[in-house]
Amino acid sequence: MDKSIEEIWSEGFQDEKYLIPPVINDLYNKKSILTVDKLQSVSKKDNWSIIPLSIITLIFFIIKSKLLFGLYISALMLSLFFLNRKKLKFLYTINTSQSCFQYLGKLQEMIKNNVKSTTRLLGIGLPFFGYLGLCIFIFESNMENFILETYSSKQLLIKSIIILMSLSVIGIISFRLANYLVYGRLIKKIDEMIDELNLLKK
Repeated sequence: MDKSIEEIWSEGFQDEKYLIPPVINDLYNKKSILTVDKLQSVSKKDNWSIIPLSIITLIFFIIKSKLLFGLYISALMLSLFFLNRKKLKFLYTINTSQSCFQYLGKLQEMIKNNVKSTTRLLGIGLPFFGYLGLCIFIFESNMENFILETYSSKQLLIKSIIILMSLSVIGIISFRLANYLVYGRLIKKIDEMIDELNLLKK
């Protein structure tokens, strides 16, 4: 970024379109800087935490003699890391020549779009990859013959549908809950600042 966050906010709040008193301007200046800095910091830490978790997961399944399954799960986790890393770039690609009010609005919009796209990905992608992982686990555990002998084709189809639907629901709920716990307060602060600035403009 060519400009620091401080410069962005200073220039933005001095825009003559938004005639906000200097004292209030300074207050929102500081609140904005702290909130966005915190959001960037938490996002990086949250995403980088996937790396050690993927390594621990791989080691765990190697110990349990499930190397193929462990590699598969670790690969999925690393894919999630790189996907998140790409998505988080939006924090640094907002047009900083806009006013601060527009800057915050753009940030709010991008956060909501990110949540929506991730929810869709988990709702559709997780069942597929989760089911594939389950098949790998069954194959590596030599349980395929037992399952085929125990369940009919109709039972397997019904159970497969139930598993896929369960993975979709669990994935979406888990993501929404984790997103709320990790980012909820910061997103709420951004929403509140935008609402307050809307009132001040009137």
